[in-house]
Amino acid sequence: GAINQKIHRFLSGFDIDFSILRKHWKKQKSPLPPDVEKFEFSQLPEFLKNIDILFIAVPSTSLTKGLIKKKELELLGKNGLVVNVARGEIIDEESLYEALKRKDITGAAIDVWYDYTPKSDEEGRKYPFHFPFHTLDNIILSPHRGYSPFSDLLRWDEVIENIKRMAMGRTDFINVVNLDEEY
Repeated sequence: GAINQKIHRFLSGFDIDFSILRKHWKKQKSPLPPDVEKFEFSQLPEFLKNIDILFIAVPSTSLTKGLIKKKELELLGKNGLVVNVARGEIIDEESLYEALKRKDITGAAIDVWYDYTPKSDEEGRKYPFHFPFHTLDNIILSPHRGYSPFSDLLRWDEVIENIKRMAMGRTDFINVVNLDEEY
């Protein structure tokens, strides 16, 4: 997707081997560098053994919710780092907390959460998670801030364009949601 392409572009200046896990490779339109190793979803265990840093930037669907649990984090290994910029529920919350606490993985950086309407604790603090991630020294916590006013303007341009197309009787709409794919 677009986020993964930006991640790849950003990191391509470093001496990094890229492995990509994708549900449908036939949907890949833009060319990939020849040294990228491709994996299908059915190859998740092999993929996780092959990498050190897991960037998660996938939509939240019935296939991806809970995709990463205790077993998958163990396969990532002691040198593994997790960066989740997708949705919290892609990684099982307790499994991530325990893996970080036990140092089963080196660390994590996350800006996506599990509870966006948290209740206050006894001191009035609100945490967007159910386990004390804030007490760990091997995690970077960041508020979910992928929002940009410019992105909203682009979205409105697409909405307006789709309205124009519909008014003209066209059916070639922009960014149509595929209900079967859930995004």
